[in-house]
Amino acid sequence: MKTQKIITLVAIALLVGTTSMSAQDETQTETQNQYKHQYKGTNTAVLESLTPEQQALIEEQRALILQSRDLFKASLTEEQLAIIDNMELTSQERQDALMASLTEEQQALFADHQANVDVMKQQFKNTITSEQRQQIRAKMQSNKAVQDGTELRESIKEKRQYRTNGNGMN
Repeated sequence: MKTQKIITLVAIALLVGTTSMSAQDETQTETQNQYKHQYKGTNTAVLESLTPEQQALIEEQRALILQSRDLFKASLTEEQLAIIDNMELTSQERQDALMASLTEEQQALFADHQANVDVMKQQFKNTITSEQRQQIRAKMQSNKAVQDGTELRESIKEKRQYRTNGNGMN
């Protein structure tokens, strides 16, 4: 009789524990989905106001930036990748350490990437109208107004937590 009570108690404890773990997993997944939707496509209103040619230009530029970024990442050594993954350092310390460890070839790739991004920005700026420029500025101002110090810190915390859970890096 005593062993039967113990077995029943253990079974109930396992059932309750499994149920609560499942609920936590669902809540975490829901939070991650909210994070993805909150930060992905935040400028959809601005993008919708662009002409198809401008949208195509942006997509083309994004593809070039990603290609350049992938090329740069492929050139990194294991030590440099370890610097990037070292969460004990602040982001500024990681960036400083990485920049100090770059070879001349990597520095040239990085400088070339920066120059290409500047050219792409200028190309895009040349295609937008004054109304579109005002919409973009208004969107940037509203983002700036919404994210006071506290909200900005919280969103950075959420981004870090999301990344450290292994979901932010591909």
